[in-house]
Amino acid sequence: MNIANSNQFGKIDISIKAIADLVGNTASSVYGVLGLVNKKSLKQPLLSILTQETFSNGVAINKLKKGYEISLYLIVAKDTKLSEVVSEVQKQVAYMLNKVFGISFSIVNVFIHAIK
Repeated sequence: MNIANSNQFGKIDISIKAIADLVGNTASSVYGVLGLVNKKSLKQPLLSILTQETFSNGVAINKLKKGYEISLYLIVAKDTKLSEVVSEVQKQVAYMLNKVFGISFSIVNVFIHAIK
């Protein structure tokens, strides 16, 4: 699946991998975030942090009637205020996606799988 974006210069197709890479790098740079985890490993007791090459396994994108929804699956550091970390991740991810790709994501979900 690709996301198509058009402007006065033409049409641009953006791959899910490119979006996942940007989202993963942005989320990982937020204070308190240790990394992304695989969205399919919900029931595994041992979660491994994804590398930059596999960020797309920790990001899910869905098309809505108005815009897109993105979901992130994170491990956060203990001794951080979870609401602040989640809020900052949501703000930074939405800002970077709009700045780099010109796409507005109406919903940015953050799922915390573990606190370490």
